[in-house]
Amino acid sequence: MSEFFSYFVFGGLIFLSCFILFYFGLRKLKKIFGKEEKEKKVSRFKCLDGDIVKSRGELIIDNHLHRLGINHAYEKTVKVRGEPIKCDWFLPDYKVYIEYWGFHGKAYKKRKEEKIKLYKKGNLALISIENPMFSDIYSNLERELKKHVKKIDLTKAGRYCPNCGFILDKRF
Repeated sequence: MSEFFSYFVFGGLIFLSCFILFYFGLRKLKKIFGKEEKEKKVSRFKCLDGDIVKSRGELIIDNHLHRLGINHAYEKTVKVRGEPIKCDWFLPDYKVYIEYWGFHGKAYKKRKEEKIKLYKKGNLALISIENPMFSDIYSNLERELKKHVKKIDLTKAGRYCPNCGFILDKRF
């Protein structure tokens, strides 16, 4: 009886070892040969005026500039004191630059500080847009625009839906 029991236990251990090796071997092969489809991230967005931007934040800003009827150029390269910088938006009718600081990180923060210094050295009008401003981006952007754009009536645009950006009627 004990001999039978020892064969039974030994056979069970061999089966368990083979099962574990087969299971992990199969997982390894699946990783190597089985390409899992990952969700594709959207990296380009088309605005209402046809501009192609890099983020949802830029999409919202560009569409709002378009709705307000403000002529703008996206990602224009400008030389400031001999150094080229690429601004997010340039408003040629008002000589105003708009930068959306949508990323974080040491290198990005360093470049942000460098760009702000260049705008100050060049005596250029800059509107800086930070992520916290997106809690009410339409009002915040219009308030910043009013500081630099005197001739345009920004009240004609009305209130906007925070989800889709459409103009809300008088009920809201």
